[in-house]
Amino acid sequence: MKIGDTEKIVITGASSGIGRELACQLASEGKEMWLIGRDDERLAQVAAFAREKGAVAHAVLLDLMDFDQANRFLNETFPPEVRVEAVYLDAAISIFGEMKDILIADWQKVYDSNLASPVQWALHFYQNMILHKAGKIIFISSLSACTGYPTAIPYATTKAGLLGFYKSLKYEAKSHGISVHLGVPGFVDTGIYQAAIYRKTTYQKTMAEIRSLGYPLLTAKDAASRILKGIRCGRSEFAFPFYTAGLKWLSPRFPWMIDRIHNKILREFRKTP
Repeated sequence: MKIGDTEKIVITGASSGIGRELACQLASEGKEMWLIGRDDERLAQVAAFAREKGAVAHAVLLDLMDFDQANRFLNETFPPEVRVEAVYLDAAISIFGEMKDILIADWQKVYDSNLASPVQWALHFYQNMILHKAGKIIFISSLSACTGYPTAIPYATTKAGLLGFYKSLKYEAKSHGISVHLGVPGFVDTGIYQAAIYRKTTYQKTMAEIRSLGYPLLTAKDAASRILKGIRCGRSEFAFPFYTAGLKWLSPRFPWMIDRIHNKILREFRKTP
């Protein structure tokens, strides 16, 4: 990027949670930001904050699971000649319930949101970044991608798919001057839990189960800060906080330790409310 050029940034899931905090922390003079989300009012608030910080901010109301609409937006707004420096793919939905109670429509919705959509957006910007021989693509995965998560199987499955996508793409991307990053957070206190799909369980019960594990919930602000720090330090893949990094390392080496955690999750889930 030449001196004086505007740094162009795209963030999905920017109206809430980690995506919102990424937008707020990245906002500054010399940046042009496209903030993608589904909540018009909250998206406008984030865009207004970014403008106060000196950034040029575009609030884009868009359902990422409408692939035709997303494709039109991407092609019209970001043709090959438009250089985008960084794309943060954060939008996701969650689901809680045992496999026997999950609907095929649930699987489709979680798949579209958590895997198919990030692939669509990454592919578009990746092709553009190849032309400019520079750029960053950042995926937000989950500890569940590394360890699994009984009672949240579609979520863990799609996040594991994103992990596999990242692990493969980063090698091809490097030869084109593109860096690919993966943030792996543990439990983060965001609206993803309130907005989750619940099958024969509830938000209140799910949060009680998470608290019973004894792992602290990060704030979205802290999670976003750790993601940006990891990228600034040149790290390709980074798990946080400490227990996430530890469990990610332990999972393939000492699976029996993960078994104990998963059995506890299942026991808590199956308790009578």
